This record gives sequence, structure tokens and C-alpha cells, in this order.
Amino acid sequence: MGLPMREKQALTREVKQCYQAASREEKPVILDEFLQNTAYNRKYALRVLNKKTVRKVLLTVGGETVKRKPAKRKARQGKKIYSDEVIASLRLIWNFFWNKCGKIFAPLMRQQMPFIADWPAFHITPEIREELMTISPATIDRALKKDKTELKLRGKSRAKSTNRLKNRIPIRTFYTSAEWKKPGFIQVDTVHHCGQFTGGE
Repeated sequence: MGLPMREKQALTREVKQCYQAASREEKPVILDEFLQNTAYNRKYALRVLNKKTVRKVLLTVGGETVKRKPAKRKARQGKKIYSDEVIASLRLIWNFFWNKCGKIFAPLMRQQMPFIADWPAFHITPEIREELMTISPATIDRALKKDKTELKLRGKSRAKSTNRLKNRIPIRTFYTSAEWKKPGFIQVDTVHHCGQFTGGE
């Protein structure tokens, strides 16, 4: 049997300080011993031990001491590396290759760049080509995030059911074997398979 929850929490607080202060060689040893004592899942244990402790700040307001959590650090605003012209060319190439994800699209674009750069439609200058050859898959996904959102299907089915229609059409869920064998006995439901567009075939 494992330790009671209170003892696990107390052990976690104690081991977490040692684990975060330990060297890279010492951490696996501490983790194995911690898993043996608590019977935690390894991933959960790593998440618990690596979690940073939020320290409460004491303030004096009107002669009374109150606790306040420190303000959260603002998200870092990364410096914009690629120009609008580079992203515009990237978007054209991305559409040409059927909107693939960054991990597939990046090596594919680099492989085909000698041919793509010769096409005037993509507006690739030598400077833009050099930047496109070094752009990472993660940066591609971030730059094209809005475009991907616009391509997502809002709903695959356009058929809307109403209770009034359901009540007027009798629906059975069980049939006898004799009824199944009777010619012309069928029940059909119509469903759209056209994605976002209803035009065409």
C-alpha cells in the first residue's frame, strides 16, 4: 500500500526543494526514490517536482498585514524576424502545396525551392529565398495560424433536425427478420457530404 495523501504531500514538498536544487546526475536518483515511496506516475511526478512555488508577498495596508501573490510576468513579445513580404510569399507557397503543417511543409519547400524560386507568381527575391530556407516549422505554423483557422470546417452536416419533424415521422429501431427480407422495405436518412459548399455535384 502507498502512503496516505497527507504524507505524500509533505514528502512532495520536501523532495521538490532537493530535486530542483540537484544536479543533472542526481535528479534521476531522487526521482526513482520518490516514485518508489509515492507510487506516482512518472510523468505526474516530474510535473509535480518541476512546478515552481508561488511565493506570497506580505504587504502592510492601513496598519494590517495582508498576503498578495506576486504579479504574473507578462508574456514575452518576440522580435519580428520575417518581413511581411516573406510571409506573403510563404503563404502563396503554402497554398500551392495544399496547406500542409509546418513539419511537412518546411522540408518540402526547401527541397523544391530551386524550382519555386523561378516562378514569378511566388514573388521570391534572393533575399526572400534565403529567409524561407531557414524558417522553422514552428514559425511557419505561427505565421499561418490565422489562415489555418479560416480553413477549418464550421460544421460537416447542414441537415437540421426539429422535434416537429421527428414527431410526424414514425421511426422504428427494431425490425423482425421477416420484415428485413420483404422487398421494398427500407428506411433512409439524408446527410450532406459536401463540406462547406453545396454547389456542384
